[in-house]
Amino acid sequence: MQGQFNGWYGGMEFSENAEVRAQRYVAIQAASRSPSMTTLEILVRLAFRTKMQNLSTEAGQVRSQLAEAGPALSDEEAALLAAVTLAMIMEEQDATAGKAAALVTGAFCAGLRTLRQPMDLVGLAVAAQNYLAETARRRPPLEQQKLVNPQLDIAAHLNALQEGNIATVRTAMDALASASRQVLTAMATRQRAFETAVQGYVKVQDEELDILWWLQGGRCTRFDQAFEEVRSEFRPIVIAVELAALTKVLPGPTALPSLLSRAGVDDVVQLSIPAMVQGFPQEWLGRVLPEDKAGKVSATTTPILEAVRRRLEVDGQDTWIPAWATVTGVEATASLPARTLADLLYRELLQVSLV
Repeated sequence: MQGQFNGWYGGMEFSENAEVRAQRYVAIQAASRSPSMTTLEILVRLAFRTKMQNLSTEAGQVRSQLAEAGPALSDEEAALLAAVTLAMIMEEQDATAGKAAALVTGAFCAGLRTLRQPMDLVGLAVAAQNYLAETARRRPPLEQQKLVNPQLDIAAHLNALQEGNIATVRTAMDALASASRQVLTAMATRQRAFETAVQGYVKVQDEELDILWWLQGGRCTRFDQAFEEVRSEFRPIVIAVELAALTKVLPGPTALPSLLSRAGVDDVVQLSIPAMVQGFPQEWLGRVLPEDKAGKVSATTTPILEAVRRRLEVDGQDTWIPAWATVTGVEATASLPARTLADLLYRELLQVSLV
């Protein structure tokens, strides 16, 4: 990625100093290694140029880390370096990449926010989610693996034992003990890896079975209504909540659009986020966002849940909408198809419950 970084960095005309550019690249490499969820959130906010509510101190630390030993960052340079760091993280297509991808797609909000970066950050996020959704649901390999075969000169050690020399006998026993430990360690490691893979696969199978029974039953268990009884404008929230509660493994099933469609969420109804949340029954809002999850809500990466949280704070009144639009940077009247809104909310719910 260093070649791409040099092109992106040079194209933005931040600095022609090769030493500074090299320092920046070293900094983003360091920032991409095992980032915390707070660091990922800040990187996304920097990349999307959104507000740093309640994270100004942590954001300063991340900016200092991205600056490395070079000069202080401008806002635009920080945005680029954050985006490159996220791209580097998501290219790994591991668990951390899945977390970063969830934050990026949540912040993008199906295009309601504009992302001005020289790379397709959203495309990388979607690719990482698709890859992880597919690989997490593969059956673990069952073929036999070769056992570790330590190289041990048995004949030489037997000869040493016959000689009766204490030093050579001890050497022989140490070699035998070391070889035994090597074999046992390899066997234990392999067994733990296999058990972890099987447990993950069983969890996925249980999840898929639960979703299929739910879909076959055609009834929303948490809202105690059949699919067809739920009003069309309520379905994006109701079905997203139901599916998220049944999901146990990130980033969720690959067939999510089909599941939403089968549950009655279409792409004909168009709703804005404020209209969808404000029109939802007040007595059901607590089932969407339980109190113990409210602390994980972000105005940048979970804008729908932020709307739910703000409406809960004002006891269902619509006075929350202007403040929500200001904080999130999402236009209050911008609308999306119901199925897209359900997809977005589903992923936000996974983010606050599984990440």
